[in-house]
Amino acid sequence: MNEKERVLSTIEEGDAIRLLRKLVQIPSRNPPGEERELAETVAAWLKDEGVDATLVPEPYAHRPQVVATIRGDEGRPTLVLNGHLDVVPLGAVERWSINPFGGEVKAGRLYGRGSCDMKGGLTAMMLAAKAITESGHRLRGNLLLHFAVGEETSEPGTKTLLLDKGYTGDWGIVLEPTNLKVVTAEKGLLWVDVEIRGKPAHASTPELGINPIEKAADFITRLRAYREKIGEKQHPLLGGAVCSVTMIEAGIKENVVPGSCKVTLDRRLLPGEDLGEVEAEIQAILSQIKQQDETFEGTISRRGEGFDAAEIPVDSYIAQVVKEAVKNVTGKIPQPSGAAYGTDARNFINDAHIPTIVFGPGDPAEAHTYDESIAISQVVVCSQILTLTSLKLLA
Repeated sequence: MNEKERVLSTIEEGDAIRLLRKLVQIPSRNPPGEERELAETVAAWLKDEGVDATLVPEPYAHRPQVVATIRGDEGRPTLVLNGHLDVVPLGAVERWSINPFGGEVKAGRLYGRGSCDMKGGLTAMMLAAKAITESGHRLRGNLLLHFAVGEETSEPGTKTLLLDKGYTGDWGIVLEPTNLKVVTAEKGLLWVDVEIRGKPAHASTPELGINPIEKAADFITRLRAYREKIGEKQHPLLGGAVCSVTMIEAGIKENVVPGSCKVTLDRRLLPGEDLGEVEAEIQAILSQIKQQDETFEGTISRRGEGFDAAEIPVDSYIAQVVKEAVKNVTGKIPQPSGAAYGTDARNFINDAHIPTIVFGPGDPAEAHTYDESIAISQVVVCSQILTLTSLKLLA
């Protein structure tokens, strides 16, 4: 057994099951923001394995983050592994066929809320840190591990660690589930509310009012042409830009023509698209309707700040190193990939200007689902790939 095989052999399936089950059994739903117990457990486990770990009380003192460090002799370069502690709520509990926080194992998969998104990734990070520490390898550079809060609700957990606390590096890997694909591009996001105002009236005499629901129907119909137009914008890894109607709110009583109707849009941006320009595109639709219908009154407002798309070159060094590690462990060369969803990789790429990929165990289709689960074998393989990548970049 050569040195590489010896290090990788220390990452065992039994250890992955025990650790992942431990993490899944600790609820860390957000909302409401339950990350504290999980953060304390992660920090304690790492310390027990000889890894320096500290709780970071920013940006929320009652929801600490964790940063762990394996220091190299020269202190540079630095690789950052990043994952988030929070998981989404359960939804309709009665639709789960297993205990959402039980960590049950069946047919090579571990079940529970957050098992895929993304406690499988956290487990892989932690086991990689353990393997490197136990190997006795002297590193030249530093390995930094982020365990962030608030990713599921677009809170500034990772951004705080990078920009405010200085836990930064030369390369980053965000451990979201990608089925072990190396993702170098992800879409941006803008949520907007379009409020369409009407004139209330009794429903028996609707001609005395202005029905904003009917006006909203016209607006939504016109969005079809807009969706087709932006869908023509194509990115080689991300496909087309997307705009979806995701919520409609109107009405106070069955027999009242309402005074307003709110339509919420989810707009996914491609690299090169600007949030302000996208907002202006939607405003232009409202202005066009107003020109043709003087009774139409619609205003647009953002829900949250939104964020730009993020990407690095497909042949960037961090992507190449991880692809080579994937090949060494699995025998397969991953094809260039993109993500239709957003991750904290945007904070690395757009805010901290750190070349970063998204790469982790688990099928993205399992995220946020009932009976969420992950293949345990992927957690083990991912940890082995992270270990090889770390040694390549830092040893």
